[in-house]
Amino acid sequence: MNVKRIFQLIVIVAMLFSSLAATSSALAWSGCPSQVVVQWGDTMSSIASACGTTVDAILAANPGIDWWVYAGQVLNIPIGYAYPPAVYYPTYSTYIIQWGDTLGNVAASRGFSLSDLLAVNPQIWNPSLVYPGQVINLPAVASAPVYYPPPPSYVPVDVSQYSTLRINYKNGMIVRSGPGNEYKMINSALDKTEWKYGTYTRTVDGKGQIWVQLYFFKTPQGYTSGWLLTRDWLGNYFTDPHID
Repeated sequence: MNVKRIFQLIVIVAMLFSSLAATSSALAWSGCPSQVVVQWGDTMSSIASACGTTVDAILAANPGIDWWVYAGQVLNIPIGYAYPPAVYYPTYSTYIIQWGDTLGNVAASRGFSLSDLLAVNPQIWNPSLVYPGQVINLPAVASAPVYYPPPPSYVPVDVSQYSTLRINYKNGMIVRSGPGNEYKMINSALDKTEWKYGTYTRTVDGKGQIWVQLYFFKTPQGYTSGWLLTRDWLGNYFTDPHID
């Protein structure tokens, strides 16, 4: 086997490996929407890993939150639907030699070199010897890139609507399914524990008592939120800070 033959085989093998690498890159890509809803068992780290970003990037896109997340919480993802780069797939074609053609003229008229043409035609031993009617391979050309639609509009969540409170009652408090003592007990809040609540959920019941809605991990009954009494009708407060 002469040197030219070996060179041609090396070029062909390199082109095949390049094609396989491009396919693997496309398969490895994944992405997330611009907003995700935290599910039971999720952590900030697991969400960052699944969405191809970092915890610091998620925290930067969600000012006011920390590492603690809860089921039902909505998080902004800074690179939601990050599309992969366009992949160009090789397209091979053939050409029939016409009277008066040379391999050099065929290559030059199509914008590639004679070496490229010979690399995909290992059956040609003598570049100067071609004949009319002979079928030759043409080097790969790039196909049009795959079109990806634009990502959904980024809609930031108003994190000012959420805050943290601490239970300040030695016997602990009961969390109910609604803002009133008549609603079912669904959870308990021990003294000195901290809870996330919606600042916009402040509700006054028929007795003049103040309630806010808490958010927590799913209970065995399937609840991910409930209502906490923060001030009773006598003016006693049960949380820090006081909520009026």
